[in-house]
Amino acid sequence: MHCTSWVYFLRHLYTIWLMVSAPAPWQLTLARIEGALPFISPELSQCLALASLRRLWRMHVRDHPFDNLGIEHNPGLEADELMRSWYSEERRQFLSWISRRGHPPLAHAAKLAMAAKSHTEGFSEIYRPADRALERLDVLLPTRDPMGTLLEWLGELRTEEIDFLESGSEMVQVSGFAVTRSAPRGAAWAASLAAAMRPHLFGLGSAPMALAGVMPRALFRELHEDPLPVLLRRALQAAAESAAADLRAMQRAHLQAEGALSGLYASSTAPLAWRLVAGIGPLTRAELARGLEVTKRTASQSVAAMVTAGMASLRTSDGAIVRTDT
Repeated sequence: MHCTSWVYFLRHLYTIWLMVSAPAPWQLTLARIEGALPFISPELSQCLALASLRRLWRMHVRDHPFDNLGIEHNPGLEADELMRSWYSEERRQFLSWISRRGHPPLAHAAKLAMAAKSHTEGFSEIYRPADRALERLDVLLPTRDPMGTLLEWLGELRTEEIDFLESGSEMVQVSGFAVTRSAPRGAAWAASLAAAMRPHLFGLGSAPMALAGVMPRALFRELHEDPLPVLLRRALQAAAESAAADLRAMQRAHLQAEGALSGLYASSTAPLAWRLVAGIGPLTRAELARGLEVTKRTASQSVAAMVTAGMASLRTSDGAIVRTDT
């Protein structure tokens, strides 16, 4: 049977199974998130968008072929921490692409992060796979069957976009000896980013959040131990649980700010500064000032207020502002 026909056959079988089965756990998790969205305040919405951006970067570092650049490309100790990572140019391109392709809340968060890091917009050819993946996904939308749509999209990427495939290993010659090493990574990262840009695919409308890591590298390997629908369900469940965890964490942070900062004589920007640190992660005072578009003095006053309230501290190694409850 032709590969494309086989993909449609699998999707048909999955549709039949869906009609006679109970909702999957990831669907229930997303339904709970969807139910909470109407009650999210603008302040909490900003926190969620920043937290989603931070988590997207972690998944990006996990799947992106940074190691294809060679062992001399030192990622640093906090490679997966968005604002502290040494992947400066990669971060600039990542944020630039999301600022252009993301839904409004996420695009705004990306622009804020770029301002904090003094990044100019980049237009790297490296993100062409992400553009192609997003174009293919948009053709399949709207949909009432996220799982079936993702399976069809996955089939297209596996059969028609060679850049996405993952090889197991390859044989190379080193000083006359045959050595087996891991093959260069594919573009699974691009598919995950594309899926994250379309929250309405999962019934979340234009929610101030994104599902990160929906399309892991395992889905694009030539050989896989489990069927693709099983692997995809696992990825969806993990992504949904992470999104729910971000929602709970940002709710706690928002309530903490209301309780701890309301009675202090502090800069009026202190709550804004707290939401930025809580959502996007450790920042220096200079980055905080640029992100909030305030002077360094005003940013320092906000930091002093958070330190006095016991909500944050200054890390001695790099002067970054970190939450005390993490």
